[in-house]
Amino acid sequence: MNSLNGSRADIDLSLAKHRFDDILNFLAVNGRDALGIGTYSEKSLHFILKNFFEPDRDYHEVAYKGYVADVMRDGKIVEIQTATLSGLRDKLDAFLTDSCVRLVFPVRKFKSIVWMDPETGEVKNTPKRRKSENIYSLLCELIYIVDYLRDPNLCITVVELAVDDYRYLDGWSRDRKKGATKLDSVPTELISITDLAIPESLFSFIPEGLEDVFSRQEFAKATGLRGRALWAALKVLETQRVIVKTEPDGRRHRYTVLKDDKVD
Repeated sequence: MNSLNGSRADIDLSLAKHRFDDILNFLAVNGRDALGIGTYSEKSLHFILKNFFEPDRDYHEVAYKGYVADVMRDGKIVEIQTATLSGLRDKLDAFLTDSCVRLVFPVRKFKSIVWMDPETGEVKNTPKRRKSENIYSLLCELIYIVDYLRDPNLCITVVELAVDDYRYLDGWSRDRKKGATKLDSVPTELISITDLAIPESLFSFIPEGLEDVFSRQEFAKATGLRGRALWAALKVLETQRVIVKTEPDGRRHRYTVLKDDKVD
C-alpha cells in the first residue's frame, strides 16, 4: 500500500517514540498503579495511549455532555478507540458541535502471543513477532462514522504498534489454545503515528499495483479483506469520492479510481 499522506509536520516520530518508550519503561519499573489505573478498568493499550497523548491525569476521563471523554483539555478532546468504531456516533454528535476531537485508532502491525499458565502465571513460550493487522482494519471501521469524516472539528490519528497479546492456556483444544482466555494487549513499540487528511489520505488506501479500474475481487486479493469488511471498505471509498462504481463487466461491478483534482 502507498505510504499514508496527510501526516502533519508537527508529528516528530523520533520524539514520539522516545516519549512512548519512556512510558513503557516507567510502567515496567513501577507498574500501572504508578500512573493511576483508569476508572473504567481499561486495558493496557488504551491506558498507555491515553497517557501518551496527555501525561497530566487531571485531564483524563472528563465528564462532558453526558459522556466521558478519554482526554479533554482546553476544549480539545482525545478519544481512543482500540476496537470497533460502531458505538461512537452519539459521542461524536455531542462532542463535535463545539469541540475539536482527535480520534486515535491503534493498528497492531506486529503481534506476539504470550501464553501463560492460568494457575501460576508462568510464561510458557518464547513469543515470536508476526505481522498482524494492517491499515485496512481502520478503513472498514470508518463505515460507522462516514458521515463525520469531513467535519472540520474531527482529526483521525493512526498509531501503528507492536504488541504482546497475553493469553491463558485454558482453552478447550488439546494444546489449550483454541478458546483460550485473552487477558491483555500490551504495546511494546511505537512504529508510526499519522494524522489523516480526509479525503486526500484515503487515496493511499488504494493498494500499490492495483489498476485505476479494478474489480471487487481484485481489491479483496490486494487487501486481504473479505465479507462485510470488504463491502465496508469499498463503501467508504465510494462515499468519499475516491472511487466510483462503474457498469458491471458481465456479472462483476468494477470501480474506477478518481483523480485528486476530482475530489469534492
